Amino acid sequence: MSSLSKHVRAMATVLHEEFLVPFRIYDAATATQLWPVEERRGDSQFLTDNVGKYASLVGSRKIQVNLLSSGKFQLRLPFIIAGGTLIAEAVMSRIAGSSDDATKEQWRLERWGQAVLDGLLQVELMRSQRSAEDDLKRQLKHAWELNLTIERLIRHIRIHRDVGASVGKILEAAPRFVGAGCLAWVPGNLDAIKVRGEMFLADDDLRDLTKALRHEPALRESGLLLCPNVSESKWGVDFPQLSSVMVMTVPSRNSFGWVIAVRARSEAAVVGFRTSDAASLAPFAALIGLINKASERYQETKDVLVGLTRSLASAVDAKDPYTYGHSERVARIAVELGRELHLADDELSDVYLAGLLHDIGKIGIRDDVLCKHGPLTPEETQHMQQHPEIGHAILKDLHQISSLLPGVLHHHERYDGAGYPAKLAGEQIPRIARILAVADSYDAMSTSRPYRQGLAPDRVDATLIAGSGQQWDPRIIEVFQRIVPRLRSIREHGLGESLRQALDGALRDTGSSRNVPANLVVPTATV
Repeated sequence: MSSLSKHVRAMATVLHEEFLVPFRIYDAATATQLWPVEERRGDSQFLTDNVGKYASLVGSRKIQVNLLSSGKFQLRLPFIIAGGTLIAEAVMSRIAGSSDDATKEQWRLERWGQAVLDGLLQVELMRSQRSAEDDLKRQLKHAWELNLTIERLIRHIRIHRDVGASVGKILEAAPRFVGAGCLAWVPGNLDAIKVRGEMFLADDDLRDLTKALRHEPALRESGLLLCPNVSESKWGVDFPQLSSVMVMTVPSRNSFGWVIAVRARSEAAVVGFRTSDAASLAPFAALIGLINKASERYQETKDVLVGLTRSLASAVDAKDPYTYGHSERVARIAVELGRELHLADDELSDVYLAGLLHDIGKIGIRDDVLCKHGPLTPEETQHMQQHPEIGHAILKDLHQISSLLPGVLHHHERYDGAGYPAKLAGEQIPRIARILAVADSYDAMSTSRPYRQGLAPDRVDATLIAGSGQQWDPRIIEVFQRIVPRLRSIREHGLGESLRQALDGALRDTGSSRNVPANLVVPTATV
């Protein structure tokens, strides 16, 4: 039973209880009987009026009481409900008595009918107000939940080079607010499509749908396309599984894309997308746009950092050409040690970049000391030992790589506390520095210098093992022994890893606690 039928029946019940006679109810606009649905026998006493007479009755907004030739009264009550005006009509017997009963009864019926009518109108008004309040409450709840969801996404989404994971989280959260069976992000190049929702739509279908929609005038002019009924569109024949489609353009700094919401066709009636659905989708689309803009800024900033690091590395190589490639080999060796220690991806990123930059302080060492073809004097040794602190001073204002600084500053500390610059010992030495210490020593002992030949591989291995627990962390030396073949491969093949790839995850996501990317791709031991 429809809500109108329930409402009409309830109205008839109230009238019957008040007057103790059955009522029938008409639609005043069409003279259509709404209640009872089926006419009972014996109801011929009811008169049938045309639409014009009903309209006249409604226009007067008055109770109508007529004395019938049968000696009965006809009572008509007009009342307004949402969507139109109804007429309640009943016929009742006169009260037996004197000749003026008709006049008295008519007066009573009018008074009584007016009171009942006023009550019905008040009930209807209250019901309408209650319905409006319920609608408002639902809208407020929807808006509140939507706001909380957006805030939660902003707190947890991490901006880094792979925006796919972040966009996926947004698409997972949005369908329940939009009422979409499927929600998709389609970049402008139609690549790397992301899809979420209960209804599955293949990437190829989404590409075809986007190609069909992207030139629609409404989408090009306003950035929003609502297609409540796909079957009525010129392209709908190609997508028989769809009932309704909504498309929103998402611009960025240097690119754009579309958020597409679809509802599936089913046997049950499916309501098409409306502007209220677009209003719910808009904040999710805007958040995707912000992520894309941040990603583009990230890429631009990363390019600047790449150039800076390349310049610094070139400066070190220019100062000491005999150690060309040393920093990159140390970085790759340190990563292999870190992998064997089961470091997380963000820690491996730090290890690699710290390896690249660990000797950057040698820029501040005098050329006659740095390039000397022989043993250093005590004064020269003291000067050379300043390079970790010089490197730390050079890099300390680059907040994006602040997590690398402990490795740069402390990679010459010794496990027994006899190192420099702070004479830290054991676990006091940051782990990143302990890893770099082994990697740095391994490559340095293996490399020839003007005043000495590099040690043979077996002798390098033996020296490191002998220094376990004294110069180097015994756990890292244990790991070193397990992966010696991989480390020798790095020594034998030398360079080959591009600096740009190495720095691909160097920048930090400002939304994370440590400002560290989770997925830097660091180079492997093989070339």
